[in-house]
Amino acid sequence: MSLSMRPCQSVSGGGTASTQKNCIYDSATGQEQEIITMQSGAGPMGNPIFCTKAPTTAPGLAFVQKCYTRNMQGNFYSISGTGGMPHQINNPDGGVIGNPVTSADPQDIEYLRDIQPGAAARKKYDTFVAPWWFPVFGLRQGSAPGSLQLSAENSDKVLNSAVGYGMILGLGAIVIKLVSDTRKMF
Repeated sequence: MSLSMRPCQSVSGGGTASTQKNCIYDSATGQEQEIITMQSGAGPMGNPIFCTKAPTTAPGLAFVQKCYTRNMQGNFYSISGTGGMPHQINNPDGGVIGNPVTSADPQDIEYLRDIQPGAAARKKYDTFVAPWWFPVFGLRQGSAPGSLQLSAENSDKVLNSAVGYGMILGLGAIVIKLVSDTRKMF
């Protein structure tokens, strides 16, 4: 398998002289993949990473991003093997790896950010801040109210609040236990 970058032959709307569409060409299969994003200096030894609009057989997906860079000999290879790139958590670009190239169709970038399956969940993950009392793991949480935060100035308030809440919870549990025992007796 030999991969190379060349001007796209089979992609519709081949661009103009200033916006020539480039593709990663696989000579073994004859398949071209249009380059839609690029990330300078992110690959091994500072090589750029080129991400393409790759076909997929996954149900519900129009295409996936597949990224390539050069090895020490200068030959292209796929970073993700035979599949598309996995989605990264906390990717500020919302599912798009790299920066759009000038010849990329804006609808392709919009698809990756806003439309493809999982796009809404990624946006929610990136923007959601759970209330301080939510039992969450892996998500951002808001801070607790000042009256519940332990510091030198308010440690007495926090201790008094904790003792008060504990007494209320303890008394509530005793009352529930007594009511339940009373019902069993009759």
